Amino acid sequence: MNVSEIISLRIINPAITDWDFKDQLLSLQELPLKEIVVLPNHLERAKQLLAKTAIKIGTVIDYPLGNGTIAKKAFEVGKAFQSGADFLEITVSPTMLIQQRDQVQELQKTLHSLAMAWGEIRVRMDSRDLKELQKIEIAPLFKELGWNQLVLDEGDSFDNAKHDATLFNYDAGKSVKLQINLTHVSHEQLQELMLSGADSLGILTLSGLDLTTELKTF
Repeated sequence: MNVSEIISLRIINPAITDWDFKDQLLSLQELPLKEIVVLPNHLERAKQLLAKTAIKIGTVIDYPLGNGTIAKKAFEVGKAFQSGADFLEITVSPTMLIQQRDQVQELQKTLHSLAMAWGEIRVRMDSRDLKELQKIEIAPLFKELGWNQLVLDEGDSFDNAKHDATLFNYDAGKSVKLQINLTHVSHEQLQELMLSGADSLGILTLSGLDLTTELKTF
């Protein structure tokens, strides 16, 4: 398993200082890391610091709740791509998916047009507070809507992450590429998540898995 191909490093702490942000990104320059995700206000800085690398840089849209209007999301999408984002991760609230199907259809059309005009857009959802039946109801929607890249936030719970990887992989189908986000993960847990149906892993730290060492082997 090529770890560098399945890890999305997330540097999205709003309290991080410019100095610490710079140090973190400069430490990545020698690693064969595929991509990172940063906050919108850090996007241009990240592009400058990693200009000599092949690392793709993405940012988050309507983060973290996803309760903004479709117009707000569209505005942020255009601004982020204009600022140099290689891909975007747009947050959609579970409430919209469950209760506002007309809005969901309108959002789908908007995202399709924006992606055609600008580039890759992934859909992020915070599934931590959802009940089991709500997850089962939501999962097939991603396939129906043609949203082929889903990002699930799971925080620190590996057991929940593994369960959701299995559930969404089964109910959304293989056409939907699934990323699970965790604060940290061991090498063994990473392997379990991949076997459970996750296609990639978003992490907030390089410690624990000791990616700094593992990535240098590729």
